[in-house]
Amino acid sequence: MKTLLRMVPLLAAAALFAGCGEEPQVIKYEAGKYQGKRDTLPWDSAAYGGDKARWESDMRARIGNQNELRRMPAD
Repeated sequence: MKTLLRMVPLLAAAALFAGCGEEPQVIKYEAGKYQGKRDTLPWDSAAYGGDKARWESDMRARIGNQNELRRMPAD
């Protein structure tokens, strides 16, 4: 029982100080230089193979299918 009473404050202190070891994450900014990775264009995917016109056509069709009024059956 005495060892348990001695361990509780030690465990509490260890839990409190566990987060103190984090180092700050500082970004080294170089003027005029992009620091991230290059983004790929959506039409450069395997599905479109670089065909921007086909991608734009598919996006227009997709947007048109989201219009509820166009999806309603005619009377």
